[in-house]
Amino acid sequence: MFKYSALLASLLGLFTALPAQAAVVTLSGSTVDYTFNDSLLGLFGTPSITGNTLYFTPTTFSAQSSNGMGFTLTNSTLNIQVSAKPGYVFNGVGLKEHGDYLLLGGKTHVYVTGQLRVFSQSHPLAYLTDSITPTSPMNIKGYPTHNWNAVAGINLTEYPSYFSNSPINVTIENLLTANTLKDGTLAFIEKKFVGLDVVTAPVPEVNDWLLMLVGLGLVGLQMRRRTRADGGKHVQPGA
Repeated sequence: MFKYSALLASLLGLFTALPAQAAVVTLSGSTVDYTFNDSLLGLFGTPSITGNTLYFTPTTFSAQSSNGMGFTLTNSTLNIQVSAKPGYVFNGVGLKEHGDYLLLGGKTHVYVTGQLRVFSQSHPLAYLTDSITPTSPMNIKGYPTHNWNAVAGINLTEYPSYFSNSPINVTIENLLTANTLKDGTLAFIEKKFVGLDVVTAPVPEVNDWLLMLVGLGLVGLQMRRRTRADGGKHVQPGA
């Protein structure tokens, strides 16, 4: 009996030690669906969705340096799968972020950077990137805190064979830096909003394609008639 009790206790301990299974969550937008692992959201926090905009309002995503402690870095990376709903194709991906910062004393600096990356899950070796860049310098000293904004964007229409079909994978890499080089100084920066927006367009209707093909056929027929009328010579446009 003792042996069975010990074995049962060991098995219970093993299952207790196993990590909890992560939940895969899908949020549905107007024309796209966002799917992500809710245990890997890191500093971003729990997202919400409005239209096609998936947005986060983090409360602990900050970097701070004081009294000449030098350079500090806070970072977090998020991966999201995006699927276009039936009847739509991808046009682009945009990212907007904002927060605030505080600089007290000389030789203090803060900065926000990172990368927006998109790859096609049907062609995972094909990817596009853009750097997350502040829209204005972050160098105002003194009280009160000052706002900052940063953006990134990727046009997917230039490579329709890779990115027009779903799904795609979007990676948001976020970095905040703060730096002080003297005693009695403070550099603080916080991220308060991250908004990911995926732009789509309706798939062209079959009738539109047929009309385009008919139009091209009529143009070709007219060109052949003009060529025959000219004795087989090619007629230059405007001739």
